[in-house]
Amino acid sequence: MNRIYAGILCVWFVVEWKARAQVPIVLGASKAPIAVGLNCTVLEDKKGTFTLHDVQKAAFGSITSTIHNSGYTESVIWLKINAINTEKHPWFLEIDNPRLNDITLFAVQNGKVIYTQQLGDALPFETYPIPDRIPIFNLPLVAHQPYTLYLRAVSTEDLKFPMTFWGEHQLYAHLAGRNLIWGIYFGFILLITLYNFFLWFMTREAIYGYYCLYVLFFGAFQFSLYGFGYQYVWGNAAFNDLSHIFFLGISIFFLAVFSLAFLEPYKRFPRLKTVMKTAGYVFVIGFPICLIGYDSFINVITIATGTIMVGIQCYCAIFMAWYGSKAAQLYLVASGTLSLAVLVVGMKNLGWIPAENQDYYLMGGSMLEIVLFSLALGYRLRSMQLEKLRQQQLRDEISTNLHDDLGATLSSLTLFSELNRRKMQKQLPELADTFGLISERSREAMRLVREAVWEINPQNDTSDEWIDRMITFAQETLGAAQIEVELLMDDALRNEPFSIERRRSLFLFFKEAVNNIAKHSGATYAQILFQQTNGILKLVISDNGHGFEVTQTTEGNGLKNFKKRAESLGAQLKINSNPHSGTSIELAFRAPAYLN
Repeated sequence: MNRIYAGILCVWFVVEWKARAQVPIVLGASKAPIAVGLNCTVLEDKKGTFTLHDVQKAAFGSITSTIHNSGYTESVIWLKINAINTEKHPWFLEIDNPRLNDITLFAVQNGKVIYTQQLGDALPFETYPIPDRIPIFNLPLVAHQPYTLYLRAVSTEDLKFPMTFWGEHQLYAHLAGRNLIWGIYFGFILLITLYNFFLWFMTREAIYGYYCLYVLFFGAFQFSLYGFGYQYVWGNAAFNDLSHIFFLGISIFFLAVFSLAFLEPYKRFPRLKTVMKTAGYVFVIGFPICLIGYDSFINVITIATGTIMVGIQCYCAIFMAWYGSKAAQLYLVASGTLSLAVLVVGMKNLGWIPAENQDYYLMGGSMLEIVLFSLALGYRLRSMQLEKLRQQQLRDEISTNLHDDLGATLSSLTLFSELNRRKMQKQLPELADTFGLISERSREAMRLVREAVWEINPQNDTSDEWIDRMITFAQETLGAAQIEVELLMDDALRNEPFSIERRRSLFLFFKEAVNNIAKHSGATYAQILFQQTNGILKLVISDNGHGFEVTQTTEGNGLKNFKKRAESLGAQLKINSNPHSGTSIELAFRAPAYLN
């Protein structure tokens, strides 16, 4: 039994010794890039008090991931690399993580420090010997000499250490190629942003504005996350540590708003509206607090929050896609590409898979998502145009049928009743009165048909004749009741693109208010004011009649219809009236051109 224990102990010792033993990295004549990977050892300085002298005497442990402690720690991390340069040409050590705040390299030979250099985004970018956002150390290593390289790193961000040794020419070719790829990517982001801004400007549909802002701020998120903001814009300012969280939060907000506009889940999930409003309020309050109380764990919270939001959106989209929603199916395909890229990046950030080249995964996933979403929006726009064309054709057919069939029938009925009224006027006066009533009612029906035909006809959608129809109606109706009317109409209203539904609701509201004055007010003077101010339309109809007590008036006196029309317009309704002091009805709502 003792021999078994001794054998196990020997095996464990050999395995542990091999795990802790570090094979020197040979920098050879091929000048090919050499990835360090796990061929280094690590030491955690929890209090941040170790000096290089202390570290040289300390025992380093084996490293199991290029990300220490899941990437987030307030400790100072030391890395140790053994290297031998077999050639005379220079070598460079690249650490593919632009979010390191402070990283210092110590090159030690035979126990003596022969070279030291400090980099990191806590320093001004001008101090970088190689003008690139990623820390790159120039190593003055003599040929055929062994060296020990110590790296001291601290950061509020994730401590990733994907390190690579480069020869000079290979390094500059690598940097040029990488910067070209990023240039193409940011050019693509800018192009898609401008394209969707143009669509929003032409259609005034909010969904294109939301998507434009989402793409713009997601591009700004990557611009700051991968060090371009530090290199080109704000340098080592305090905002640098917060910038990627700031832009990511805003992009998530606009992604959520865009998703709701694209999927329209409220139709199938009515209660989701309350949930999303609550989440929006929490975000508006909590996001600034996160920025103010920022520390390294905000990164973990951000990843978790993003995962939850993606989960909710995917659940809604999957459910709607299952029931045949084409928009939801397109949404799933588009968002799935970025979700997969985010999953890969999250696994890299947690050290579950190697951390190299994580920026390319997020770049590729986001580009594919943006392309697919743009195609989905194009499909949506095309579908809306076809639906609009179909509705216009249907409206044209209905207006033609109303005019030709119903209009002709009512015209014949009016003529028939009028002729019979005249015939029976002397012989049967009572029957003549009946025919007269039929004639009057048929004329009124013909007038309503003509109005309906005018409203339904697609050719009148952009006509400003509706303003003249309101003016004519008010003058004729109030004039017949011996009421003086003052009309103050803003000419700018003629250019407002009212939809047929909103125009009809407004016209019916106007007619009912004018009829009430003519029939019930007992007024001698009325004023109608219709104007636009800063995108707000205001219709005020007032008279000097006998008025009424608003608080004691029931819904049967026309107030119910007023409220219904106001709701259909999304307007605020105010009715002011008192006995013997007249009545004022005010309707205020956003102009159609400002609704988006």
